[in-house]
Amino acid sequence: MKIEKTREYIAVHGDFKVLSSAVYNGGFSKAKTIINLNVSNDFNGNAFELFDSFLADQGLEKDGVVGMMTAVPMKNARIIEGENVTAIITAGISRYSKRSKVSTTVNIILLVDKNLSQSAMANAIMVVTEAKTAAFFDLDVHDEKGDLFTGDATDSVVVACSEHGEGKRGEGEEEEIFAGKATKIGKAIYEVVREGVKEALFRHDKLYADRPILKRLAERGIYLEDMASTALELYAPVEGEVGKEELKKRLEETIKKECSDVNVALLLAAALHSEEEEIRKGRAGEAGAEDAACIIADELIGINIAEYIGGKKALFNFFYYDTRKPGILSQLGVFMDDAIGGLIAGCMSKMLG
Repeated sequence: MKIEKTREYIAVHGDFKVLSSAVYNGGFSKAKTIINLNVSNDFNGNAFELFDSFLADQGLEKDGVVGMMTAVPMKNARIIEGENVTAIITAGISRYSKRSKVSTTVNIILLVDKNLSQSAMANAIMVVTEAKTAAFFDLDVHDEKGDLFTGDATDSVVVACSEHGEGKRGEGEEEEIFAGKATKIGKAIYEVVREGVKEALFRHDKLYADRPILKRLAERGIYLEDMASTALELYAPVEGEVGKEELKKRLEETIKKECSDVNVALLLAAALHSEEEEIRKGRAGEAGAEDAACIIADELIGINIAEYIGGKKALFNFFYYDTRKPGILSQLGVFMDDAIGGLIAGCMSKMLG
């Protein structure tokens, strides 16, 4: 086996049997080359024509190639090795990237140094998909609707292995019938892919598990500037105090500082989890469908954030914001309106005394 990496593609050369969801020669096949080809962010052409042209330029036979495509630069690919397993991964998620038009694609080439049966190869694809989803969970990646992100329609998986025939020990290696997570090879696949997807997303999108709570809020459309603007909607200026623009800058710095406190961050994270995983998923029952009077956990989180930052004065400030719901507070859900209300109430109280 030989791995070739250039700016335009990653290719694996060898003698493989392959099971894949690849766009070019997908399904079960025998292959001499597996290719992950870089394309432009706005590519919308014919994938088969693209590969036919590329293979002609490279002098490769069409029938011996399995091909996948990605807009993620090859420099951001990760090659991760485990026991009898190598994973080659490119990953990019558009809504988490600073690049304006990066396609959402996770491509995984899994090379297994075992003679897998077709059913074991299918097991391996399942394990790869589970591991990829687990990596998204580790990184707190959500889609536009707030659900856990599990992958995109353009994601591709290639599982390739050798039969170890033609001269190695005089005969082919006995087939591995199973490759699920309960097997040794399945566990190795899971660990390599889970870690590799996280490393690939960090390299391309700078996604990491313990990123600041303000960044995680921004990913959900709750921005620092909007929080500061919301806080100042109810601000009654006092003679001699600084102007609103200067006050807004000071408030933004105060919010940043308080959100760096692990306790504030954890309370905000608790509100996020309660809203996304309990209320939105229906686990709180009918009472959670709306901000029912019997649900007071949201107010308790808001109160605790406010008082932790700004003391008892912030408690009254919190109720001031909670009853009037200015700015983004009127747009947020059951838990987040109170959590953000508590945050800005505490910061305003602490800043202005």
